[in-house]
Order: sequence, then structure tokens, then C-alpha cells
Amino acid sequence: MSIFAFHLALLALASPLLWIIRPHRLSFAGWIAALPPAIVTGWQLLQLPAIAQGQTLAAEVVWSPALGLALSFRLDGLSLFFGLVITGIGTCIALYTAYYLEGNPRLGYFYSLLFLFMASMLGLVWADNLLALFVFWEGTSITSFLLISFNHEDAGAERGASTALVVTGLGALAMLAGLVLLAQSVGSYSISTIVNTANLSETPYYTAALLLILLGAFTKSAQFPFHFWLPGAMAAPTPASAYLHSATMVKAGIYLLARLHPALHESALWFWALLLAGSITMILGAISTFRHSDLKAILANATLSQLGMLVMLLAFHSEYAYLAVIVGVLAHALYKGPLFMLAGIVDHAMETRDIHRLANLRTIMPAATVAATLASLSMAGFPPLFGFLAKETLLETFHHFAEYDNAMIGYIGMGVGALGGALFVGYSLTFLWEPFFRREATVNPAHLHHAPSFWFVLPALLLVVIGTIIPLVLPWVEKGLLIAPAGSIAGEPLDAHLALWHGFTPVFLTSLGAIALGLLIFWQRTQLRMLFAFAPAWLNGQQMYEWCYRQSYALARLVTKFVQGGRLEGQISITLLCTVMAVGYALVVQRGFSELQIDWSNTPEVQEIVIALLAIVAAIVTVRAERRLSAIISIGVVGVVVTLAFAFFGAPDLALTQLLIEVLTVVLLILVFHRIPPRDHPKAPRLLRIRNLVMAVAVGFMGFGLSLVAIGQPYARSISDYFSLNSVPAAHGANIVNVILVDFRG
Repeated sequence: MSIFAFHLALLALASPLLWIIRPHRLSFAGWIAALPPAIVTGWQLLQLPAIAQGQTLAAEVVWSPALGLALSFRLDGLSLFFGLVITGIGTCIALYTAYYLEGNPRLGYFYSLLFLFMASMLGLVWADNLLALFVFWEGTSITSFLLISFNHEDAGAERGASTALVVTGLGALAMLAGLVLLAQSVGSYSISTIVNTANLSETPYYTAALLLILLGAFTKSAQFPFHFWLPGAMAAPTPASAYLHSATMVKAGIYLLARLHPALHESALWFWALLLAGSITMILGAISTFRHSDLKAILANATLSQLGMLVMLLAFHSEYAYLAVIVGVLAHALYKGPLFMLAGIVDHAMETRDIHRLANLRTIMPAATVAATLASLSMAGFPPLFGFLAKETLLETFHHFAEYDNAMIGYIGMGVGALGGALFVGYSLTFLWEPFFRREATVNPAHLHHAPSFWFVLPALLLVVIGTIIPLVLPWVEKGLLIAPAGSIAGEPLDAHLALWHGFTPVFLTSLGAIALGLLIFWQRTQLRMLFAFAPAWLNGQQMYEWCYRQSYALARLVTKFVQGGRLEGQISITLLCTVMAVGYALVVQRGFSELQIDWSNTPEVQEIVIALLAIVAAIVTVRAERRLSAIISIGVVGVVVTLAFAFFGAPDLALTQLLIEVLTVVLLILVFHRIPPRDHPKAPRLLRIRNLVMAVAVGFMGFGLSLVAIGQPYARSISDYFSLNSVPAAHGANIVNVILVDFRG
């Protein structure tokens, strides 16, 4: 546990320290900030050889065994892979942030949020307990909300942050219910135990648990129909967008689906839900890129498309799909992170991200142009870059499914994948050509607001270089970095191999066809923008969300007005109604009166009848009284009658106490009402009086029912004997009732 706790604490404690030292005053702040995630990355890299051999590293601190609460961590291929992505990309983001927010007095605050988010993400992928995973999951939601709303004076940032929090928060609550059902089905909250449980789909809670968990994963990873929140989150500062929406937060849902894949993949519901949601999201996201001219908006919708591709792959149960997911996640992080950074660099330098107002930036940003070229071509899937390998594994998954499982679904999926790949090519080349290589623009590139330094571009260059090198050194890194995490998704070690070249296969020819179609799309991009501009606005889901939000707000106001209407009378009525319903359900439905054993043979004595009649008459007079003083005196009479009942039934001490309370209450009420002005409003409406009557009768029957249940219960002799034997020696009181009230219960 100590090694896991150390690295999480390193990131968590770096958060306040970076705030305290005021990094905006330090020229080397970025290098200081990059040190903690770099240390964690280095430690994880040291674990690669052991993980590649199938070993795992685990630690646990049990909190409450009865409730399944434990802080347990487990490092296997999948958690190590995502951990490396989180801290590796995080190291570059920490360095990039110092230059992006250079001189900003809130740089320390941003760093503190960034590192808290990083620690939450790392805890999420390391966690081996469902409840611990949920806690870290919520940590990412809260810190991402604060990061997106960093520029809180911007209405767009506030709206984007609140939308992201509401959507992912509601999904998280649904997911929590699903995780609990899943744990109840297995009998354990341990993730490693759950994924090794066979035939989980035959348990009674499987379908409900699956749907709820999918809801949480889909909202987190912005899958259709919850895809609308991600473009709005682009109001965040670019370092946050580059980190949250390329490598971390939006990948949390992908991680959850991959982690639970061995336990949940056995049903057709899993297959069709992921296949349909992923494919729709992929196509919608790709099409939406052509409706925008803002660099970050283009990248946001491209991210939607690629997340859809990953979800679609997780629908399948084959080693090709598992490898495609891992390669796709890593490739996406290594080209999308740099592209977001470059969008921020362009915005920082030119004070605009509109591709129609940018051109010929290659002449003034050569280093950024190199990084943009490599990253964009990788996103487009051009060989021999890492993005090409991701596209090949995607198409290979569908081709294998068509050959060995279902030809129709496989070839349709292959066509959808090829179409998505063509759209990838189209918007990737658009992102590269318009700002960097196009010659004409309304903004003169010579009018530079702030020339980017080499150190500003270095983090993006570093990630692009890593993404370019990995395909060239696959034989040396594939086992620990790619195949081991794919084996974690499969639930067993994989004997697989990755290569850039497999010959002129149907998959390769399909990939070439996708590139050719993508070049055509790029050539006709202006016409496509005009065409897609007329696409229905409801396709992005934002209008539906806003309508639901307005209706929820109106319903909340209605409920608040009903429950907390500003009148004490109404609030008491609601409280009593809920109490009567809860107690009535317990008495009538859960228990029933048939089991009560009450002796009804005893007839009431005269004094009992007189007391009951006096109480009824006094209560009626209280309700019918026109003057306050009359009502107070009448209700005092009710209290005196209750005192007489206590005295008749052998409780003189209790009767004396009741009498003192009644006298004091009557005196206080008279004094208070003496200060209140006389009533000048008319008598309460008839409907309101009927409601009050029904409520009073219901409360009376509730008390009557509870009394019957209490009378019908067998005496607990052990408790009675204990009070009798210990009232004098232990509490020094001869009156057992007083001792119970004051000492034993007090």
C-alpha cells in the first residue's frame, strides 16, 4: 500500500505546494510542476518488465469488511497502461501550462486543480474496489468542473462546466447503483474478483447493473445521446482541454468498460448497446467537425468521433478488438494532446482560433508546423504513423468478425469504420492545411501577437515524436505496453503480435480506400460545410438537454413551493403525511394486524369512558373555537384529561410531570398570543379545513395502530428484569420509569 499511497500523495500534495509558491513569478515553474508526474511515470515504467511477464502488484487497507469498504489498489497491464497515459501526458501538460498561462496570477490555482484531477484519475485506474473507484470517479468530475470553469467570468465556461457536471454527475449516480448491484450479484466489491466470476449474465441483477453501468460510462465518455457536453467543455483553458479531453477524463468511461469487459460482455445487450452508441457517436462527431471553424471545436468533435470508435470496438470479444482499443487509446492521446496544445499556441500567438482567419503559419511557426503535420497525419491514419496502426487494428477487428462470426455485421462495421476513417482524413487535413499551409487569410500572419518560443512547443513536439517512434520499435515495446493491457481486457494473457505491414490484405486495401475517400472529402470540404450546416440542430443533443434542464428546474420549483411554501401549517402537514404513509405502510403492508394478540374481553370502566369523552369534547371545542384564548384553554383541558388518565392508570409521577408541562404550556401560549395582533383574515377555506381534519384523523389512527402493535408485543423479560435489578444499585433511583427516562436512555 505504501508505494501506491506515496505516488498518489506526491500528486495530491503537489497541488497546494504549487499554489503556495506562486509559480507565475518563477521562470522555471513548468519544470518544477512537471517533476511529480515525471517521477510517477518513471516508477510505472520500471514496472513494465514485470507486468509484461504477467505479474501484478496489489495492496489493500480494509476499512469496513461488512460494508465492503476497502482502499485496494492493483497494478496490472490495463491499469499500468492507463496510468502511464495519465502521468506521461500529464508531465507534458504541466510543462506546457507554465508557458500558456505565463504571468497569470492564478497559475498556482490551475496547477492545484490539475494535480488533484491527475491524482483522482490515477486512483481511478489503480483502484481494485468498486466503491473506491466510484470515489475517485467523482473526484475527477468535481475537479474537471473547476478546471473547465477556470475562467469563471466567462458565461460559456460556466455553462460548459455546469453541463458537464450535471450530465456526468447523474451518470455517476446511476453507475453507483449498477456497481452495487454488480457487487451484490458476486458477493464482493473487489474488481479482480468480479472480472473472474463466470456466468455473471445469469444472475438476476445482471441486466439492471449493466444498463446502469453503461449509463455512467456513456455520460463520462460523451457517447450518444450524451455527447453534447464535450464541445461545450472546450471553454476550459487549452491545457485543461488537452489533458481532460484527449487522455484522461473522457477515457475514464473507456477504462471502466474495458476493466469490466470480462464480466459483462457475455450478453447481446452489451454488444448492441456499445456497437450502436459507438458507431452513431463516431459518425456524428466526424460530421460535426465540418460545421465548425474553431480549432478547438474541430478537435472536440473529432474526439467524440474517436471515442465512439473505441466504444464500438469494446462491443467485440476478440483479441483483435482488445489490441485495437489499446492502440487506439494510446494513438489518440499521442496525437490529440499535441493538437490541442498547438491550437492553444496558435490562439496565444494570433489571438484567434478561426481557421478562416488563419493561414501560412508555417512561415512563422516552423516547430509548431512540424508537430502539427505529424500529429494531423497520424490522426488521419497515414502510414507509417501510429494512427495508421490504430486504423488497421480497427478494420481488422471487423474483418475477423465478418470471417468467423457474422458476415453481415462484420462487413457493415468495416464499412462504417472505413467511412469514419475517411472523415478522419478529411478533418485532419483541414486542421493542418487551413491554418498552416493555406496562403490567403483575413488576418495577416505577420501581425503576431506573441511569438511562441521553442519551449512552448516542446511538450507537443515531445508527444508527437513518441507517437512517431513507437510504431518503429514495436517489437521491443509491444508486449508490456500494448499486449499486456489487451490481455487484461480479455481476462487472460494474449499471444498476439502487432506489425505495421501485413501485405496487401483486404484490410490494407480498405484502409487505402478510406484515405482516398478522405482526400476527396478534404477537396470538397467547402461544399460539405454548406451541406452539414443544414443538419438538424437536435442532432447534437444540446437542445434536448436544455429542455430537460428547464423542465427539471420547473418541477423543482413546483415541489419546493408545495413542500416549502412559506407557511408552517403546510410544512407540518407534509411532514405528518410522510410519517403517516411510512408508518402505515409498515403497519398494514409489512406487518399487518392479523398477528396481534390482544385481549378484547375487558370492558372499559366508567372513569375511562368519562376521560375519553372529556378528551373528545375538549378537542372538538379547540377546533371549533373562534377566539385564540378559548382554543388555548380547550387544548389545556385536553392535556389535563391526559394527566387524569396517567393518574388513574397508576403513574402519579408521570401525571405530575404532564400537569406541570400543561400549565407551563398554557401560560406561555397566553403570553405569546397576547403580543400577536388579532386575526383580520377570514376563516380558513372549507377544503383546507377538510384537509386538516383528514390529517388529524390519520395521525390519530397512526398513534392508535402503534399502540396496538406495542400492546400486542410479547414482553422482553430480559430488558425489564435488567431495569428492575439495576435501577437502585446502578442509577440510585427507586422510580424505575424515571430512571429509564433519565439514566438508561438519557
